[in-house]
Amino acid sequence: MLEFLKTYFTKGNIFYGLKIYQVENTIKFHLVEAVRKKGELTIANSQDFDELDMLPKFCKTSVPLYLICNTADVITKQLEAASNLSGEAAVERMFPGLDLDVFYYQISKLKNHLLISIAKKNGVDSYLDKLKEMNFSVVGFSLGLSTLGSLLNYINNETIYTNTNKIAFDSGHSEKLSISKVNNTAPVSYTVNGLHMKNSALVAFSGILDFLSDSAAHNSNFDAAVQNLQNEFKRNRIFRIVSRSSLVLILLILLSNFFVFSHYFDSVASLKENLAFDNENKKNLMTLTAKVAEKERKVDAVLSVTNSRTSHYLDELAASIPKSILLDGIQYQPLTKPVQVLKPIEVNIDELIVTGNCINSEDFSSWLIYLERLEWVRSVETLEYDYKNQNSSNFKIKISATTP
Repeated sequence: MLEFLKTYFTKGNIFYGLKIYQVENTIKFHLVEAVRKKGELTIANSQDFDELDMLPKFCKTSVPLYLICNTADVITKQLEAASNLSGEAAVERMFPGLDLDVFYYQISKLKNHLLISIAKKNGVDSYLDKLKEMNFSVVGFSLGLSTLGSLLNYINNETIYTNTNKIAFDSGHSEKLSISKVNNTAPVSYTVNGLHMKNSALVAFSGILDFLSDSAAHNSNFDAAVQNLQNEFKRNRIFRIVSRSSLVLILLILLSNFFVFSHYFDSVASLKENLAFDNENKKNLMTLTAKVAEKERKVDAVLSVTNSRTSHYLDELAASIPKSILLDGIQYQPLTKPVQVLKPIEVNIDELIVTGNCINSEDFSSWLIYLERLEWVRSVETLEYDYKNQNSSNFKIKISATTP
């Protein structure tokens, strides 16, 4: 598990192998995309194209890309089987006087045969610079067929074709190896450790294997350059993963805070609404009480009961009002008919007409029951009860008081 996480963080699960090759005088490109699932590699795409500028159409810049240069500028020679030379001594033996400040070299092994490939640095670097300008994540490069060594051990054919080369092994006592250029070879399929692939994908796929096995440079004078490319990719990938994970974590925290805030905001809003409703109820009640008191003084002669009884009724009525009920008006001893000039004023003795608004029908029913139980109340009659909307209703009730 730890090894899987380490590989995922430093390399990922998708990989590209890009082969640059030459057919006669034309430069061509072949891209292989490999995906690792459950510890196994599968080829998701294998694509030929003619211009490097077409590469962004086929792959993502954040995915590691391994470059293989196999053009006519790459020269490969086979080291004698009896030679004990290695490194720069072997290069000097096969390419006398070679200026290593100008050329890259790479020594690779194909089965039991050693190959030395060289190419001018400016030619290889021009492709590397171009890929860097296009923001691709190059993690290594190799020359010629150097990366094929990791695949040939799984292919038992004595003759192996790529899309540009024929590799022939002599199984006799001489155990000779011959590599020759071919053009327009017929497609050939190979099975590599259970994975089926065409000959055109062999070299590019072998570059991916070299990257995953950390042996991309083999024995060359560009080991440090390849290591720098891989270190830069690891740093960028880890930073990208950590930054995205941090961003997701921050978003989750903000989202949680939003839900908590929203919950408490709704609760506070509900409390404020109830408080405002209560305050408005009290304010209206105080206003109505003041109006009633003023009218009591003006129409004292009309009233059949004393001011003390009137205040008693209103006090008990005010104390009984639930929070969900807002009063609009109170008429004490209402007129039986409109006032007419030169006619006596007629009132309903010992009656109160109460109008208002209710937002809870259960509170309204409980309030009526409570009023009916008051000592001075003879009866309570609902004159009107109309739904204003789904949350509010208008009402009008008549309270008949007992005669003292």
